[in-house]
Amino acid sequence: MLNFDCFQYGYKKITSKNRCLLLCFIFLIGEMPENSYATSDDSFKPYVASMLLYDSNFLRAPNNIGSDNFSDKNHKSEFLKQIAAGFNMDWRISRQHFIIKANVNENWFQNFNSLNYLGWNTEANWNWKTGSKLSGEISYANIQELANFNFLNRLVNNLRNQQNFFVSAGYLFHPNGRIKFDLFRTESKFDDNSRRFNTNIENNAKINLQYLSPTGSSLGLQTIATDGKFPNRVLTAGSTFDNTYTRMNYAVTWNWLISSKTDIGGLIGYTHQNYQHFSARDFSDVIGVFNLNWRLTDKTRLKLSTRREIEQFVDLASDFLLNQGVWLDISWQFSPKIYLTLPIGYQHQQFLGKSGIGNADSNQRKDDVGNVGLNLSYHLLDSINTSVIFNYEKRRSNEPFRNYQTLSATVNLQANFH
Repeated sequence: MLNFDCFQYGYKKITSKNRCLLLCFIFLIGEMPENSYATSDDSFKPYVASMLLYDSNFLRAPNNIGSDNFSDKNHKSEFLKQIAAGFNMDWRISRQHFIIKANVNENWFQNFNSLNYLGWNTEANWNWKTGSKLSGEISYANIQELANFNFLNRLVNNLRNQQNFFVSAGYLFHPNGRIKFDLFRTESKFDDNSRRFNTNIENNAKINLQYLSPTGSSLGLQTIATDGKFPNRVLTAGSTFDNTYTRMNYAVTWNWLISSKTDIGGLIGYTHQNYQHFSARDFSDVIGVFNLNWRLTDKTRLKLSTRREIEQFVDLASDFLLNQGVWLDISWQFSPKIYLTLPIGYQHQQFLGKSGIGNADSNQRKDDVGNVGLNLSYHLLDSINTSVIFNYEKRRSNEPFRNYQTLSATVNLQANFH
């Protein structure tokens, strides 16, 4: 099903970088051995889909702001209609595994029709393997989307293009030891003049050393180095925002398979970020993730996640926040055709570096966000899926004009062709 946070828009010319990746892919396919063959598990599945969304506060407008503040619109609420078409391809040649996904969709807004857009989402993954010890992944994704308004809280042109490049290689140097190297790049670009200030590019390098137990559990050490920039920010004598930063992340990771029904994973570490020109914005903190997956019965599952992470958020002046929260999903499969999930979440967000002070203190903005939902999926036929999603969300902030609440309902329908 389509994800609201990943709506896509527009068409752009293929860049020279994209053409190079495509040519490399074609060359690699051409160089496969003549006796390579597709397996019986290979698949190509086209589909068409439609979606209807109602959101009582689509722009996440503050509670004390009336609808007359939104460019003469009569409502904070919004109805969104979407139609989409795409395909999923899963293809194996010898020991190589290729996955390609693509869709294009058209979106119409009833009230804020200036946000109408045509979008897409494309992904290509090559999971490669050489010999018994060396393996990795090469992937590329291009998403044209309408970013959410959680931190903007107003009507602006929020169209975004996001590209992700990823290359990894792992080597099993011992039956119980593996080392993995990752290089990845993210580019987030905005077309509208009012949003180009937020265009962001990050280049990352990651190394992960793991102990692999005979039972399938793992324990690792990981380091991530990040070089980031906001290329459209021009520094002047009165600038209060930086345009270049570096970040280091160190963590211990684990995944413990307690039984066939239960596993626990996560990490604990430390992150620090330094700005090139305004050191007063530097920040650092402890981070951690804890994930529990528990299959209570054959038809009932529970997922519990607690996180303390530093994340980038997108408003009219992008910055970073410390996000601490807990998320609980309880799922029931009533029959082979009916699946119900109840998601509940709470987040405490502390905004970093925005007032010229590195770590969060009493003067910084702090938000509490809670949400509860209900997701019901129903397989009408083997080739037709439908789902209904309800969600209620409320935010309270120490800046009163940031408070909001919203209720949304979504209906999805997808027809698959085999």
